Amino acid sequence: MQICFAFALALTTGPAAMAAGPSGLSALFSEQPIVEATKKGSLSEAQAALIDGASANARADNGTPVLVMAVKAENVDLVRLLVENGARPDDKAKDETTALTLASANGNLEIVSYLLDHGADVNEPGSLRETAIIKAVRGRRNPVVRLLVAKGADLDETDAAGATALDIAESAGWQDTAALLKKAGPK
Repeated sequence: MQICFAFALALTTGPAAMAAGPSGLSALFSEQPIVEATKKGSLSEAQAALIDGASANARADNGTPVLVMAVKAENVDLVRLLVENGARPDDKAKDETTALTLASANGNLEIVSYLLDHGADVNEPGSLRETAIIKAVRGRRNPVVRLLVAKGADLDETDAAGATALDIAESAGWQDTAALLKKAGPK
C-alpha cells in the first residue's frame, strides 16, 4: 500500500510532494491560497496570495468567485482588496449569484455602494433572474432599495415569475417599501 501511494503521488505531483509523504497528498485536494484566505476572511493571507500571483477572479472548487465569497462573509475590506486587484464585480457563481445581488439581499449598504461605485451593473440579474433591487425588496432592505433606485435600478425588471419589485413589496404588504418604489416610478 505504501508503495502504491508513493508511486501515485510521484506521478501526480512530482518528487517534491512524494518526499513530503502523505501530507503532500493534502496539497492535491486543497483550494487555491486566495480561496482559502477568503474562506478564512484573512486579509493578510489574501494580500500575500495576490502578491504571489493569485487572481482576484479565482473561483472555489464549487465555481463561486472569491468576490462573492467575500460578500457572503460581509467582509468589506476583503471585497475592496479583491476589486482593487481586478475582481470583476459582475462575475457569477454557478447559481448565477453576483456580488451585488448577494450584498443587496444581505442589506449590506456599504458593500452595495462600493460595488456600484466600482463597476457593478445595477440591473445585472442574479439567481432566479432577480436583480439587486428585487433581492433588496425581498429582504425589505429599504436603505439598499433607496441606493439602487438612485443608481438607476430598472423598476420594470421582473423575476422568473414575472413579478416586479413593486409587485413583491405590495404582495408582502410592505407599504414603506412600496412607497419608495412608487415615488421613484418606472424607469
